[in-house]
Amino acid sequence: MSEAKEAPVPEKKAVLQKKQLPTQSKRTQDVLSFDKIVVPEEFLKTRPNPEKTQKVIEFVKCTGHLDEPLTIDKESKVLKDGYRRYVVAKTIKMDKVPVVYEYQK
Repeated sequence: MSEAKEAPVPEKKAVLQKKQLPTQSKRTQDVLSFDKIVVPEEFLKTRPNPEKTQKVIEFVKCTGHLDEPLTIDKESKVLKDGYRRYVVAKTIKMDKVPVVYEYQK
């Protein structure tokens, strides 16, 4: 009986640890209103993979935050990277999103 009780415990711990590992605080530089982000035309012409997008939606619903911040240009607020996360934020109606800035040189 003790073997049956011991086996599920490590599995539960492993699942919890996986959810806790990715945090947005390590790279996040700012939190920006979603409606201030400008999406380039080349992103709007594409459609992110629905399966991967759904996984990110589920992650956000479980954790309450995006797995990584969006990368935007500091001055123009143009989205540089993270279109799938942008789509997820729009889908679940986030008011503010974590961002990191890319500076023009």
